[in-house]
Amino acid sequence: MNFYLPTKFAFHKGLHPNFSGMLDPEQNTLFVVSETLMNNRSDLLDYLPANTCTYSNVGSNPDIKALQDVEIPQGTKQVVGLGGGSKLDAAKVLFARSLVSDKYSIKELIQQPSLLDMAKSKRNDFSLIQLPTTFGSSSEITKWGTVWDWEEKKKYSVSHDLLYADHALIYPDLSLTAPFDVTAYTGLDTLSHAIESYWNVNSNVLSKQFSLKSITLCLATLPELLKNLHSRELRYVMAEASVLAGLAFSQTKTAGAHAISYPLTLHHDIPHGYACSLTLGAIFDLNIRKQPDLEEVLEIFRLNYGSSNTPFNECFQAFLISCNVPSTISKFNVTKNDIPRLAKESFHPDRINNMHHKLTLEDIEKILSSVL
Repeated sequence: MNFYLPTKFAFHKGLHPNFSGMLDPEQNTLFVVSETLMNNRSDLLDYLPANTCTYSNVGSNPDIKALQDVEIPQGTKQVVGLGGGSKLDAAKVLFARSLVSDKYSIKELIQQPSLLDMAKSKRNDFSLIQLPTTFGSSSEITKWGTVWDWEEKKKYSVSHDLLYADHALIYPDLSLTAPFDVTAYTGLDTLSHAIESYWNVNSNVLSKQFSLKSITLCLATLPELLKNLHSRELRYVMAEASVLAGLAFSQTKTAGAHAISYPLTLHHDIPHGYACSLTLGAIFDLNIRKQPDLEEVLEIFRLNYGSSNTPFNECFQAFLISCNVPSTISKFNVTKNDIPRLAKESFHPDRINNMHHKLTLEDIEKILSSVL
């Protein structure tokens, strides 16, 4: 069994980050943050070195061309990401550019991850710190930086062990201002990560335990949090669930549900956390035939949203209802005519092949039709 995670992470209370001992006050620092958060929390710069350059023009699902155009001050060795998963992913991508002194483009680093090997000997001179303000992506403790090519309608990831953050600072209070939709979709993203890690061919005893605990916390907490968005206690629990899911899928990667989600986001602007969770019910029924230990996951759902004989998908639909989120993609203007194209574009070998059940084109068309 292998398990590797070099990131130091810790939970903190409050809204004021403490970087004590983590940043060199003399070093050039790049701060990646949302424009909204920067406008509302101008005090954040008070916690960072004087030589800090701020990049706040990053929205949801960051575009590869926009990130390639970001001017990184020469000699920047410290990157701090603060925000939702997209901001943390953008921070990782820009950190990758810094590690190789911009000798290679983002696309080159995506196509040839080994190009980052040149930075191994100097990685200790650099620092990446991540602070999530939403809890779903777990990007703060994974080595992947997801980017999107909105012109070509493709999704990519920069991936390398050097992109694990040095520090992940978990301040659940930072998520208190997240609205209903963001809270719901990021919570569903956490659940999807946990389940996708469990039914993964790369799972192991340890990752499965993290998955089961995350699933248990999600089912009990997310519906209640969505009824009480200002609950600090429930925010803390969802932060814990997100970190546990991250610990699980950081070792396994994601699988079929994520593969199917990418074209849904690219072509129909369906929020990622919703897109990658909605098909879990249909995919579960395929996987359990080849992976009997999924009964453990099924039992958790039955305890919360069914009885001893309730099928998984029925429990899952009851969970979605309790979260007050829709259970179909038709509200995003997906029609029956879109299914063949969406199914064809769902074949990402590095995701599809991560399950014991290998999805076929026919499988994916049926799955998408079931949530139409």
